Amino acid sequence: MTRYWFKPKRYGYGFYPVSWEGWLATLGLVGIVLLSGCVNNFFIEPGPSRSESIRFVLDVFIFAALATLLFEGKMKEPLKWRWGKR
Repeated sequence: MTRYWFKPKRYGYGFYPVSWEGWLATLGLVGIVLLSGCVNNFFIEPGPSRSESIRFVLDVFIFAALATLLFEGKMKEPLKWRWGKR
């Protein structure tokens, strides 16, 4: 029996964690995004420069895309748009 980490959302596109492994992976992703914010000076008083802001947005996009690709293998059903029907 395969234990799934994520379950697809009922409406829209996406998934959410349903096991402790899924929650740990999600918290790890949030930690990586926060670390990227620290590296790009988002939490310092003067604020980030334009290049740091662009780099942060690109970092978030890349991390989200990689996480989606990696987490999709741990889903019960394939990732697709859903309209709420079972």
